[in-house]
Amino acid sequence: MKNYLFPTRFKNISGLIFYLTTLIGAVVYISDVNMDELLVMKIPALINEPIFTNNMGMWIENGLFDELITVVLIISGIIHSFSREKMEDEYISSIRLQALTWSIFVNYGLVLLATLLIFGMAYFHVMILHLFSLIILFNLRFQYKLRAYYKISIDEE
Repeated sequence: MKNYLFPTRFKNISGLIFYLTTLIGAVVYISDVNMDELLVMKIPALINEPIFTNNMGMWIENGLFDELITVVLIISGIIHSFSREKMEDEYISSIRLQALTWSIFVNYGLVLLATLLIFGMAYFHVMILHLFSLIILFNLRFQYKLRAYYKISIDEE
């Protein structure tokens, strides 16, 4: 059976959290609002800037809003992506695999284009978006294909 999937009961709540967090993250990123002053705490830093100096294992003060958004988006996205459907069958597993394959190809195709055409700090921003685009593209593609499958199933009845 599909032992790697989360229980169905997590699907709706994780989806709500995932899409809401994606929206909040996108608005904060696009609006360029300074969130560094939110949730400021003293935390351990394995490595702090610059990366090649001897400042490992130190404590720094940091606003944790962006880290919180990142963690919530990734965890909720994974749970939403890999939660069992109510009627999980081989075809839905196939849709999930196809959506994952498609999102990997599209995502890395975009990264290859960006590598050849975008430079400087703009490329750094592309890499930030790359962190999230794989899971966002996968979820959007999977949900789109799943809705189409359910619509066909209902039409046949």
